[in-house]
Amino acid sequence: MAPTLPATILVLEENAAVEELIDQALRESGHRVLATTNALEALEVVRRIRIDVVVVGVLLGERGQTLVDELRSIQPGLRIVSISGSEDEFRGIDRSARLSSPLSLDDLREAAADGGEL
Repeated sequence: MAPTLPATILVLEENAAVEELIDQALRESGHRVLATTNALEALEVVRRIRIDVVVVGVLLGERGQTLVDELRSIQPGLRIVSISGSEDEFRGIDRSARLSSPLSLDDLREAAADGGEL
């Protein structure tokens, strides 16, 4: 895999232990990591700071699609990586940006490094 530029990554994860694991893995890969457990706070961060990738723990039903749509309305083209235990289909999240739970840190690093286009 070719070296990638560090990205600014926002992690939205309700489970503190999982968030810490994701944070550490991404920081060790050289990325700047911001984290929150709250969707409203995540939206506020995206309004204030240029984010390259959002890693979302679990997107649930209609609320998850609303979050994806709102994030993209603030920063069009924002790359969103979702971690889910199910095969939820959300518009705007490419299959390559969907990680299964339990999470593989190598898959997470790869998805975050892919950066660009979906």
